[in-house]
Amino acid sequence: MATVQNPANVTATNCHTDAKPYTPVQLSRASRKPSLRSKGSLRGAFVIPGELRQILVESRIEKTCALWLSTLSDVVQLDDQPAAVHFVRPDGTLNQHTFDFLAHFSNGRRIFFAVKDEARAVKYDAMGFLAHIAPQIPKSRADGVMLYTERTISPAAQHNASLFHAVQRDREHPADAVVGDVIATIQGAVQIADIVRASGYGALAFRAVVRLIQQRVLLLTADERIDYATRVTVAARHIGEGA
Repeated sequence: MATVQNPANVTATNCHTDAKPYTPVQLSRASRKPSLRSKGSLRGAFVIPGELRQILVESRIEKTCALWLSTLSDVVQLDDQPAAVHFVRPDGTLNQHTFDFLAHFSNGRRIFFAVKDEARAVKYDAMGFLAHIAPQIPKSRADGVMLYTERTISPAAQHNASLFHAVQRDREHPADAVVGDVIATIQGAVQIADIVRASGYGALAFRAVVRLIQQRVLLLTADERIDYATRVTVAARHIGEGA
């Protein structure tokens, strides 16, 4: 049976690390700004905590995609509205297209993302369009293209991406180290509530656990919204680490 222990018998205290010095947020590097003329859609921006850089979005689905990409553990940089790529239409005329995002992965690959509502993607054959222009994109710009719709990731994954983004903004806290020690004792799958209880840090421990899931130190046992009842296991490469 899976168990969780508090190796140091730690009791939560109110100690905090010193506040970090203020770092200004970098403006978006988008090659074009969102249009303000369209009705019925979202125009806005959010900040990537790791890079402290603004990301511009033109719709709710774009924001969901950006949150998901910016919280993937193997995405090291996310560019919004990268410079347009040029291509030749089937009729021989020249044109250009601006992708919504360019994701830089830790393995060196760069992927353009086109974000579309599923119904519009089908209606206007977005996959056919991307298949036509992909071979014309030079390797100096990207290694591939991908279409993102609301069906690309599950509703649970969409929810969890927003949660990952929220906890990335936290300052370091003693709860992080204690939770790290607790998970070193995990055998099998356990509920997040068990880890939180063993740490003695309550909600701060829950947020620390969420960060470890985002970093893939802990793995979900099912595709579900992260909550106290969620069951997790320690990734194989991290088993045995800790105090």
